[in-house]
Parts: sequence; structure tokens; C-alpha cells
Amino acid sequence: MKTKNQRFIYCLLLVFSFLVNHNSSFSQRDMTPGKNSKRNKVFGGPADRRELRPYGFQFSAGPAYSMTRLHNPTVHTEAIPGRPVDYVIDPSGKLGFFAEIGMAHFPMKAPKIKFIKKRFFSYYDWGLGFKYLGGKETTNITNYDPTGTVVMSTQSGEGNDLANTTKGYYNDYVYGRFTLHKNIYLGDKYYLDNGIGVNFDYRVLTGTQNYIGSYMAGTQHFHKPFVAQFHYDLGLGIKLRRGSYLIPGIQIPILGMAEFHKGNPSLQWYSSNYWPIYAHLKYIILLPKKKSKGCNEGTEEDRKRNKEYMQGQ
Repeated sequence: MKTKNQRFIYCLLLVFSFLVNHNSSFSQRDMTPGKNSKRNKVFGGPADRRELRPYGFQFSAGPAYSMTRLHNPTVHTEAIPGRPVDYVIDPSGKLGFFAEIGMAHFPMKAPKIKFIKKRFFSYYDWGLGFKYLGGKETTNITNYDPTGTVVMSTQSGEGNDLANTTKGYYNDYVYGRFTLHKNIYLGDKYYLDNGIGVNFDYRVLTGTQNYIGSYMAGTQHFHKPFVAQFHYDLGLGIKLRRGSYLIPGIQIPILGMAEFHKGNPSLQWYSSNYWPIYAHLKYIILLPKKKSKGCNEGTEEDRKRNKEYMQGQ
């Protein structure tokens, strides 16, 4: 049976072993708090002695807006042989939103892949969420007589619901996202957060495909329910405290995979493409480790080695 002195010496050995291992392995990631006050710079401030896991929850939400083309060309064609027409399609975005919850993971081991002798990525995160995206569109058609010189009539139409009460459409999606992030530190508290990843969206509620008035039926296309895209994320990371981060930023799709139309990441609806842009406010909080009761005496092998060492004293 161990004496109190033996337990005390054993605890000291474990603490020394932890410090050595801590400096050799955890030096790969700086998890120490920043000193953000004048007193802390002089005296070091109160130490944050919480033991944190290298992963935690992430929450992200914000507004979304569907960008459209900046210039609307006039297209000259024939509605029927001998009847020339000019038409202009004018799309515009509508304000939506998104929200998600997931996990963030910070690898602690020395990286196998490096970029300029540094980590290829700083952390990765994933999330499951909901998107509410919309847009609207109007069409103006000018008809000519067979000579092509005299205007016969001008017609117009717009995407609208059957009740003619809401202009445009809104689609609802559920989605999953995975992103790799590379941080560029601007000091103890701030950093640029660059991310590239992939998202898979599925439309669960479909908005109106109805059009009130005249339109060019041959130009309309409505994208399929399943959407897969590569995206880019840029944010300004703010270290609130050790293991707690706030990241305002923006995310945009950069390449469309499904439905694939020449890699365009926009979503097709009516006769136009809508490119969703997401402004997010992300919060990451790492999970604390469970506190052990008393002195941790290690594994059975550690206890056997300690017993042999104590008997040799």
C-alpha cells in the first residue's frame, strides 16, 4: 500500500511527464489565451487553466441574397416565322436567410501535409442547416410587323404566384456542408479565416413556377431539387477567450456540380440564373475536458514502473 510520500512523489513525476509531453506535442497548436489588457501584459493576468478538447460546437446564421446579372441584353428573334420580336428579361434577387449547427475540429498532431513548412489547414468544420432563397423576374416583349419596322404591340409579364399576390419565388432547402479553413493571424486576437469546401442542398419546398402575362417559354428552366457546389468562405476571426471564437464573414458558391451547367454555381429559375451569397456570423466554442478526481495514477504499467522505482529507493 502506497504511503502519502510515495503518492506525492508519484504525482510530481506525472506532472513533470505531462509538461514535457505538452511542450513536445501541443506546441503544434497555440491554445493559450491572448493578453488583451495593460495589467495582463505586465502581470500576466489570471491564468485560464481549463483543459479543452480540440473540438467543439459551431453555430452559423445570417441573411442570404440571390445576385443576378448586372446587364440585361435585348434579344432579337422570331416568335413564329416572319414575326420578329425583341425581348428583355430582367431578373433581381430577394432577401433570404440561412441557419446551421455543427462541429469544428482543430487537429493537434503534427501535420503530415505542409504548405511552405506550415499547416495546410488550421481546422475544419461541418454543419447541417436550412436555406430560404428567392428571386423574381419580369419580361418585356416588343412585337414587329413582317417588315420589321413597325411596332405592333408591347407585352410584359412577371413571375408570380397563382393568386397574383407575391412577386417572384422562394425555395426552401435543407443542406449539409464541409469546409477546410486556413487562418492568417493578425495578432493575438484577430485572424483572417479562409475556407474552401463543399455543400449538398436538397429543395424540400418548391416556390411558384407560374408567370403572369407574356414570357418566352423556350428560355425557362427550373433547377432540379438536388444541388452540389464548391464554395469559398472568408471571415474575420475574433478570439473572445481561449476556445471561444466569433467569425463574421461571407460565403459564396464558386463551382456547381449538380445540377451541372458548365460549372456555373448559380441556381436556374424562370429564364435567369440566381447566385446566392451568404453573410454569416459564426460562433465556435470548444468543449472542456472532464475533470479527474484526485491524482491520476496512470495505467497499470505506469503504476508497476512507479512501484519498482519506489522499491529501489
